[in-house]
Amino acid sequence: MSFIGIEVEPYAGWGFPVLLAVAVLLSIRAKAISWSGGLAGALIATGIYLGGRWLGIGLLGLFFISGSLATRWQRSRKEAMGVAQEAGGRRSWVNAAANGGVAAVLGGMAWGMDLTVPLAYPMMAAAISSATSDTLSSELGTLYGRSYRNILTWQSGPGGADGMISREGTLFGLGGAMLIALPVGLGMQSWPLALIVALAGIVGNWSDSLLGATLQRRGVLNNHTVNFWSTLIAALFAGLTYAVF
Repeated sequence: MSFIGIEVEPYAGWGFPVLLAVAVLLSIRAKAISWSGGLAGALIATGIYLGGRWLGIGLLGLFFISGSLATRWQRSRKEAMGVAQEAGGRRSWVNAAANGGVAAVLGGMAWGMDLTVPLAYPMMAAAISSATSDTLSSELGTLYGRSYRNILTWQSGPGGADGMISREGTLFGLGGAMLIALPVGLGMQSWPLALIVALAGIVGNWSDSLLGATLQRRGVLNNHTVNFWSTLIAALFAGLTYAVF
């Protein structure tokens, strides 16, 4: 079956469901996710697999592993700073839906249309790139940032506050976007597509900060809805860029 100019591998029988079950159970045992997070994660992984096969699952795995490690890194210090992930870093279904919901829906749409929509893949990868970029930027930027500024006013402020960015956090976010973009370039044999995914991840990350500095500070959005909208913005950016160029 052809998809964006390449042949997409067929379904792998029982390989995916077995791998998924093992991954979910190990993640719950490691206290990286709750039971609700495991169920939501399984649904999200299924949607991404349907639309992106093993490369899509690989991207999701990179996000989950890097995000979990970043969340746990120097957690005691984050707790002292008051910026640690809630629930001991264990992600629930809300976290899963906020970060992976857009990618899962896009994957399901691609599968439902028999993988004939070339925009679906770069948009799905861009949503994952955005989630990875934002997670690494926030989790590590609050630890290693030296100076924080409001993304709108550029006034100095405390790290971890809504809408605050740092040079170090921005670099970590760039690394997160590249972490997803590089496998896309290798797997799809398209470096222009990888560049779009990387740029979209950065756009999504900065959109997160902009929404944080505006709607989140006013109480219109919370952290989860901000994450959802930023991944959607990244996906739309990638789709429009891919369609134009």
